[in-house]
Amino acid sequence: MEDELEEILEDLKRAEILLKSLVGTASRDGSPEEKKVWLVYLTVEKSVALLKLHLSVESPALFVTIRSGPKDWEGLLARASQSLGDGRRLLEEGKLEDALETLRTSRNCLRVVLRDRRKLRLRAVRAANRTGR
Repeated sequence: MEDELEEILEDLKRAEILLKSLVGTASRDGSPEEKKVWLVYLTVEKSVALLKLHLSVESPALFVTIRSGPKDWEGLLARASQSLGDGRRLLEEGKLEDALETLRTSRNCLRVVLRDRRKLRLRAVRAANRTGR
């Protein structure tokens, strides 16, 4: 299992570097580079799943509500980056349960950014369809 934890740590280090590069570099409309956010999200989600498997921990029916909007994306990315770094450090220290919770926070922030980007795209498509009639 140590090899798996080392692999998780390496994945998280790469994801942390990529996420830090996104913080503060939003495009003109305030949106981050969505493909890169997806890559970080998938890495964190994979790490959370592997840690849950390793710890034999599951917490079904827990819902987290994070309110956001386009102006909040920068803050959410910064929070995700901080949580990702903290989670990685906790994992290095062997505090697996704490690392899991912290990585879940990072994942949830990234999920909200991606959800909001999707909603904006859908609104734009609907508006284009209405004006095209």
